[in-house]
Amino acid sequence: MAPNQRLKILGRESRDIVMLSGLVQDAIFVPTDMTIEDEKRRFVAVLNRFQWDRAARLDAQDQDAGAADAKFQDDISSGYTRSFAALTVEGITGARTKSIKRGSSDQFVSIMALVPDEKGLTIVCSGEAAIRLSGSNLRVFLEDLGEPWPTQRKPEHGDDLAAIVRDAPAVSQGD
Repeated sequence: MAPNQRLKILGRESRDIVMLSGLVQDAIFVPTDMTIEDEKRRFVAVLNRFQWDRAARLDAQDQDAGAADAKFQDDISSGYTRSFAALTVEGITGARTKSIKRGSSDQFVSIMALVPDEKGLTIVCSGEAAIRLSGSNLRVFLEDLGEPWPTQRKPEHGDDLAAIVRDAPAVSQGD
């Protein structure tokens, strides 16, 4: 992908959704920017997405140039970026949340992983929060909206996706 090109991806199979999971990890949103449209069988969330795709390219360039130690993690000129993005899941037959105050504008939710299975998709979030979208043959779209902007920090945490999936909170009822 060209440096200034906006991301626009469709995922239909589990392996596609797992790849999308890496691109939305550490995306932040507020519940007011999340919509569940029962009649259209669609879930939409507008995210503040850390652009891992660009960060990986920058980190590789720095390693090749031997400049990995030249940047400070909080350096605004680091080249790391965020952008608004739409995460859309079509074909849902049901939706439930855990530890998310739907309609709230004062709760920040951070996505950790998208976990597909044969009965749907769980959006695992930090702090034991989760969104469970039921349905077979789900179509997951991720599209950047507008131009990216610089960010001071690159998120850092354990990247053990297996542990995130294993420890995913169960979603039994809406919150």
